[in-house]
Amino acid sequence: MELRRYLLIISLAIAAALIIVVWLYPSSNDFSADNPSWNGAAEFTDSFITSSLRSYADLTENPDNSILIVIPYSDFTDSDLALLSSYINDGGTLVLADDYGYGNTVLEHLQINASFNGEPLLDPVFNYKNSFFPRITDFASSALTENLDSIVLNHATGMTFGTGVEIIAQSSATSFIDINGNQLYDQEEPAGPLPVAAQANFGDGIVIMLSDPSIIINCMQDMDDNLTFITNIMRVKGTNSQIMLDESHLPSANLDEAKSILTSMRDALATPAGTIAVVTAIVVLILLPIWLRRKGGNHGS
Repeated sequence: MELRRYLLIISLAIAAALIIVVWLYPSSNDFSADNPSWNGAAEFTDSFITSSLRSYADLTENPDNSILIVIPYSDFTDSDLALLSSYINDGGTLVLADDYGYGNTVLEHLQINASFNGEPLLDPVFNYKNSFFPRITDFASSALTENLDSIVLNHATGMTFGTGVEIIAQSSATSFIDINGNQLYDQEEPAGPLPVAAQANFGDGIVIMLSDPSIIINCMQDMDDNLTFITNIMRVKGTNSQIMLDESHLPSANLDEAKSILTSMRDALATPAGTIAVVTAIVVLILLPIWLRRKGGNHGS
């Protein structure tokens, strides 16, 4: 009986230790708010007091004073698109930052006359380190481009656009879209200047399109005027905007799924019913050894 009790205690201790490790271990996922490494967005979310959004059902009821950042690496359900459309139409600001994801699905649903090329934008002349890091210096006069001299993109793409879309920034004349992947300009490939940032009105809201989501990751914020550009975008609705990062369409890993499960469990336990369940479980664990000891004693008599 003593051995069984010790095994139970050891099992509970191991389970508790594993839960603590999973909860505290930082994410390594691209763009994750919990990732402090080069590819994460921890610095961005700390600087701009950003909350993580894991379901569009939780979108704010006051969209007019909010900004939603979407990095669409997974596809959208019809329900997501409907909720997103309603959010922007009611005054919300969508920052759609995409290079090789599902941004065009959103633009098609919103019927905005623009699209992401979905292939690498290279610039062999105006760049940082190499042609995959194009340096952008051509900006339209806008509140979003105040105090900008240059920004640096990281494996970005370009954009095409039509009526109703305002270009914010574009690449140099030496840039091009590398469709065939040979890192050389070929005559059939789109040549610069090419839009890399644009905006369009939608209902009472605004859609800001960026052809490089990497601009918000930890290692990119301090390059040239990237942080100023990000700050301008995050302040488009003023200094007190509610900023949300959509993590439901980011790449997921087992660690992040485990964290999500623990978060759901924590939220459930924070309810009155959850508190009662925890207290009951603690009482049972405390009284169980006593009950087992008495039961064993009765058998012996």
